[in-house]
Amino acid sequence: MSSEKSLPRRSVLLGTAATTVGGALGLSACSVSPSGGTTVPLAPAPSAPPGRPFRIGKLSEVNVGDTATGKANVRTVVVFRPEDNNVVAYDATCTHAGCTVAPAGMNFECPCHGSTFNGSDGSVITGPARRPLLPLTAAIDGDWITVIA
Repeated sequence: MSSEKSLPRRSVLLGTAATTVGGALGLSACSVSPSGGTTVPLAPAPSAPPGRPFRIGKLSEVNVGDTATGKANVRTVVVFRPEDNNVVAYDATCTHAGCTVAPAGMNFECPCHGSTFNGSDGSVITGPARRPLLPLTAAIDGDWITVIA
């Protein structure tokens, strides 16, 4: 008879699950967002009351035809500047699986599954997403891009 003890199946399965989740979280911290676009600097104020305009960055730092990202309260937003005196903004949450989209030229791309969204209207260019990005109210206030989030 052997003196070796075998591990219960439950212990092995729980250990495997914990290792898998830990590895996935570690890898997600190392992800690289798609290239293109510029990053709008965060506003100096940490938050704004819900339903009020929130400054997410300077208009002068986003060229016409560029996309950018910023924060409005706890929400990540993406912005497109189609014309000199116009900006449009969307919630940066991909409508497919909830990942955060990133600037990609004049569009936004999801790094998780490859969905591409039109910067002008948030519509889906390529799936697997089927629904457009959630539009947000955006405006220009002097040299500031403001978003209601």
